[in-house]
Amino acid sequence: MTTKKAAIAAVAAVSMVAMPAVAQTAKAAQTAVSKAQGAPIARQGAKTKKKNGLEGGSVIIALLAAAAVVGGIAVGADGSNTPASP
Repeated sequence: MTTKKAAIAAVAAVSMVAMPAVAQTAKAAQTAVSKAQGAPIARQGAKTKKKNGLEGGSVIIALLAAAAVVGGIAVGADGSNTPASP
């Protein structure tokens, strides 16, 4: 690896490591400015006109997951002790 490639890789690695800290610092500074100006800090959701109709589907997913677990145990415990490879 040449010196130029190593330097580029080092800069890229440092920037990927430093970005979360920079973003957190920027968010803290923004919050401090908002508090100093007396602006309320509250998240608001977007208004929607229609419902998505996805409520109540978790029971079906739980039943399917339970059936998959039981099926996996049944396949794994078939009782044969012979290896599948020759």
